[in-house]
Amino acid sequence: MQIRARLTLMYLGISAGILAIVLFAAWWTYKQHTESDFFENLHAKAVLTAQTTLREVEKLPPLPINWIESEDLDTLPYRDNISVYNDAYERVFVGQPLAAPFPVKTLQLIQQAGRQQFRHLNLHAVGITMTSPSQRPFTVIAEGYYDPDELIHLRNILIVSFVCGVAVIAASGWYFAGQALRPVSKIMDQVNTLQPEDLSRRVETGARHDELARLSETFNRLLDRVEQAFLMQRMFLSNVSHELKNPLMAMRAQLDVTLQREREPAAYRQALQSVLDDLRELSEVEEKLLQLARIYNEPDSIPFEPVRLDELLWQAKEHLQKNYPAYKAIIDPGHMPESEETLLVFANEALLRTALINLMNNACKYSPDQRVLVRVQFQADGAHALEVIDNGPGITPEELPLIFEPFYRSSQHRMQVKGTGIGLSLVRSILLTHRIGLSIRQPASGGSVFQLKFPPFVEGTQMPNNQT
Repeated sequence: MQIRARLTLMYLGISAGILAIVLFAAWWTYKQHTESDFFENLHAKAVLTAQTTLREVEKLPPLPINWIESEDLDTLPYRDNISVYNDAYERVFVGQPLAAPFPVKTLQLIQQAGRQQFRHLNLHAVGITMTSPSQRPFTVIAEGYYDPDELIHLRNILIVSFVCGVAVIAASGWYFAGQALRPVSKIMDQVNTLQPEDLSRRVETGARHDELARLSETFNRLLDRVEQAFLMQRMFLSNVSHELKNPLMAMRAQLDVTLQREREPAAYRQALQSVLDDLRELSEVEEKLLQLARIYNEPDSIPFEPVRLDELLWQAKEHLQKNYPAYKAIIDPGHMPESEETLLVFANEALLRTALINLMNNACKYSPDQRVLVRVQFQADGAHALEVIDNGPGITPEELPLIFEPFYRSSQHRMQVKGTGIGLSLVRSILLTHRIGLSIRQPASGGSVFQLKFPPFVEGTQMPNNQT
């Protein structure tokens, strides 16, 4: 069922229910009011009759009973009557000689209550007790025919009004539901025109400030993320192709040149070593891409455990200087705490070590003396602070928001410094997964300082694997 039809039915059901309750309440109130007025009139007749007849009837003998035995009002020769009964339950006065007598039980109930409203045959009746001038009790009953024609006529009018009202409600509900959903239809039409080739278009929000406007804004933010993801994918494919193409072409060219003629064994060895270096570069790119893919696609499968931060730093230094003998890493642990538990951080050991290696490698790569200083401030609650300091040329304000994008390389260093453009992107992803804060400071003396702020360590906690 369409939303418009469902909204119309809901609106119709609620409105029709309210209308039915209101009309029934009006009919019931009118019915009670007319009946109350009718009984009050009967009571007034009974009182007036008692005041005018009790002085005479207390001296009269009981009247004979002579009435027609029929409860069909159409066959009764009267539509109202007043009867007076003495304390012996004998009728001493009657307005209609053929009127039906009242049972003794009814007379007793009237005497006990003082006033009683009830039905007698097809008539409504009011009975009261009165005393004659000689203080003798009498029961006076006034009865009459309550004509229901006005109530029936009113009921028919209300039924017709209800049917017409339901029809009007259904039509107005269908119209207003269409008006309310028109912005949704407009959003759907705009979304249907979006194509993967052009994701720059956005849904119009208009001047409204309602839920539909917020829905449009939310959808536009989703489109922003989708467009960014598409752009990153295109850039990723383009850069991957470029990064893989260059080493492969270099290896092919070297092998082609080497095989063009016979050479000395040293020349072959040199060519093979160059090819091996290019293969190592490709292997490094592949490893970093695999780690990025694992972080993005399988964050819940990454295990976390308590590890010592000082040991990770020394392992990262050893790995860096083993693979790059010309690089020099200096670790300043500051004031070492007495308790080993203070050195613990909750992390994935392999990923965090990779992030530290990449930060050190990046600092040495851009430092003229190929040195990096790593300064640590251990805190008792595990919220350690770590700084990776280089003395390179620094980062321009324009490049600062771009250095963590995959495959981004600074134009001024692209030719002088070899690299893949994946390292800092991998570092940011690893730190986000560990909820480690990252900031960059540019000292006035030059160089850059990458500052890491670890979250407090709580034994037994589990790291939520997300990157938000």
